[in-house]
Amino acid sequence: MKTKTTTIAVIADIHFGTPSSLPERRCDISDLLLMRTVRRLNKLIHPDITLILGDLINDGNDPDTEKNLLHIRTILDKLESPYIVIPGNHDNNTGAFYKIFDRPDDIEDIAGIRFLPFVDQEMPGYNACRSDLDIERVRKARSGYEGTLVSLQHVCLRPPAQPVTPYNYTNASEIISSFKSAGVTLSISGHHHSGAENTQDGDVLFINAPGLCEAPFPFLEVTIDGGEIRTQRHELAMPKNLKLHDNHLHTQMAYCNDNMMITKAIDLAHDFGLDGLTFTEHSAHIYFDPKSYREKSWMDNGVDCAEDAHNRMETYLKLKQTYENEFARFSIEADCDARGMLVIKPEDRKHFDSIIGAIHCLPRLTKDRSPQQNDKDDFLFLVEAMCKQEIRVLAHPFRIFRRSGWSAPPELFEPTAKLLQKYNVAAEINFHTNEPPVEFVKRCLEHGVKFSFGSDSHNLFEIGDFAYHLALLKDAGFNGDLSDVMLQD
Repeated sequence: MKTKTTTIAVIADIHFGTPSSLPERRCDISDLLLMRTVRRLNKLIHPDITLILGDLINDGNDPDTEKNLLHIRTILDKLESPYIVIPGNHDNNTGAFYKIFDRPDDIEDIAGIRFLPFVDQEMPGYNACRSDLDIERVRKARSGYEGTLVSLQHVCLRPPAQPVTPYNYTNASEIISSFKSAGVTLSISGHHHSGAENTQDGDVLFINAPGLCEAPFPFLEVTIDGGEIRTQRHELAMPKNLKLHDNHLHTQMAYCNDNMMITKAIDLAHDFGLDGLTFTEHSAHIYFDPKSYREKSWMDNGVDCAEDAHNRMETYLKLKQTYENEFARFSIEADCDARGMLVIKPEDRKHFDSIIGAIHCLPRLTKDRSPQQNDKDDFLFLVEAMCKQEIRVLAHPFRIFRRSGWSAPPELFEPTAKLLQKYNVAAEINFHTNEPPVEFVKRCLEHGVKFSFGSDSHNLFEIGDFAYHLALLKDAGFNGDLSDVMLQD
């Protein structure tokens, strides 16, 4: 009988809130890092259990401690897996901490694993000490239980003879002796932001998770498969050697933006290892007021029906003039109207080197019925119309069907790929409220269509998060040099 494989995600040292005197500790963006991690876990890793091992905030004495902890809980509650959270030395007051978070039981049985969460006494030098009562708890946890035991603590726990971290428990020998007697398989800690190599002592494996708050913003995936334990380090920042560009993200001018600000977005693009980015604001947001945009008057009547009083292109061009450089560029994301004309004024188009074409609306597609042949014909008509008007990239192909509650029609994949090939237009891979069809990516690869990566960021945490894009290309069978299939400047 095959033993169940259990996947554990480990997040340590978020340090949200009060700024740190240590510049490498990114308290200023740590909530964004956590949001990014939660999405990565939910969409790609799908852990059976997530562990958050302390130092959720940077200063437990801050007057905003309760508000900061509540903010972190709001993010963690978006996890699709159950989670266990323990405080660290920076979280300070355990009682206050567990007014916000659910205090775990002394023994937590989740996903076929028995977890033992410990909150230990802090000692000088950022070390810790475990009480005799808690050491005894390990023996009790084994009583009548034959499965895997995992110890959880914030401060690094290591065999004293293997000092791979600068911190440890003052009574580490006694703790580890209890582990060996009770048959503890795994011990997982945080606290040391650099992390450390795994250490084996007898049958006990010691894992030290790195700190999420320091670049390249790592977290761990631990897999328990029978008697085998594997660890994989994930990083939120993209590998710099890939020289990735985010060719689709929004500004504060988008009606649908959450918290986008150009200066912050540029800073984060550097933090996340990007080689450049392009702001691509919706042209219909620029020309139309929110009401007219929602009513889709631009679809029926085109850009000529826009009222001058609502035209914000001058504002967007001022942003372009202020912030554009070799790293940060500006473009437009333009739909077509029902006649197939791009929603951008000719006198404005000359300010942009390239245009991204997008289909956010089809004239007859509704949520009331599945896509009909006329909807598919409308889609291909608009794709070709945009291509003929020399767009450079087709944004989020087929998302319009998903937004209307339907799957992308597979019969559209081949003709769309052929149109992009014919007009030398790149296909955008975009996961913002979207799941790009892998079969379409395969058709594009077969026809030599180039790809453009876009986060379509409406929230700062999304910028340049291309783990999904890379995984999709791999699922489509591509394992070559990324530069061979990517749109080049």
